Amino acid sequence: MSNLTYKLANSAFLTDATNGDITGAMGSQAQIQYFPRVLNQAGIPVMVANSGTIATDGTVTLGTALPAAYRGCFMYFPASAVVGDATGGIYYVDMSTSTTVGIVYAGKNGVANGVTAAFSPQIPSVLTAVVGSNAGYTGSTTETNLINVAIPAGAIGNNGQVRITVNWTTNSSAGAKTGKTYLGVTQVAQSAAYTTSVGGTQMIGVRNRGVLNVQTARIIGGTSTGAASYAAIDTAVATYVGISSTVAVATDFCIIDGYSVELLPKD
Repeated sequence: MSNLTYKLANSAFLTDATNGDITGAMGSQAQIQYFPRVLNQAGIPVMVANSGTIATDGTVTLGTALPAAYRGCFMYFPASAVVGDATGGIYYVDMSTSTTVGIVYAGKNGVANGVTAAFSPQIPSVLTAVVGSNAGYTGSTTETNLINVAIPAGAIGNNGQVRITVNWTTNSSAGAKTGKTYLGVTQVAQSAAYTTSVGGTQMIGVRNRGVLNVQTARIIGGTSTGAASYAAIDTAVATYVGISSTVAVATDFCIIDGYSVELLPKD
């Protein structure tokens, strides 16, 4: 009978000091293996609503048809489109029966120009229609932050990276539709200025450069990756990834059709 060999199992797990998440494993010789993990991802569309009207019963009618009748999506509406909303914000909308008509539901996220605190799209458990102004609103042409994903303090590590993937969908028109990605307050990537094309996919790698407060970012893949961008965000403290959308013409749309934010930590 031959002997069976085996390897000693890992002796301990590493956990996040803040939330208790398992972040890696430590072997019997104190070697550390960090676990990549998804910080956030969703496939629910998020967009700036193009010009239209919200009726008093919460029915929104868009001036430009969306590419599909979305079962659920989130839209940014400007100030006063919803009664009592003096700043504007992001609302859940059911467009399941039409590409131009849907119901807007209460539960605003963000304020003027979108979200500044953590926000990811999730279908609300309670649906109550808003009261619309019943007057036409003009879609916002100001850059609007639509996604905000928290990056825990120190989570990236000195040599780790955050990898962001965004799917963009736009209408075909002469007006420019642009998506941007941020690490904290610093822009680290920008999509093409879509016009007659109807969107695309972008993947961005943001890496710490041996310290926690210096980064380099670059679009991953594609035939034209562009120049690297540089940042100086202190990731020793909590920060965030932001994804924004801007349209030059109020009747156009630029939709985040899905995204993921992955953490690949390394000290």
